[in-house]
Amino acid sequence: MLTEEQRLGRIEEKLDRLTEAVTAIARVEEKIYASGQRIDRLEYRLDVNEGELDTLKGIVSQNSVTVKASERIFWICFSAIVSLGVYFFQ
Repeated sequence: MLTEEQRLGRIEEKLDRLTEAVTAIARVEEKIYASGQRIDRLEYRLDVNEGELDTLKGIVSQNSVTVKASERIFWICFSAIVSLGVYFFQ
């Protein structure tokens, strides 16, 4: 009888350890799943940011052309005014 009780005790201990291991595996799987979801969300946000960055690049490109033209017009007008001033003060 004692050996059967010892065997049952060992079986119960092994079942308890097995239950703990299965529980730990389930926790790890949940963490992996949550990490995967976070990565998916971050990848989506990165894609959105890349799209917005491309849009901004286009806008900046257009603005640089406008600024260059405006700057040229300003310097042409400025040099014309200075030239007229020098011409009239002679």
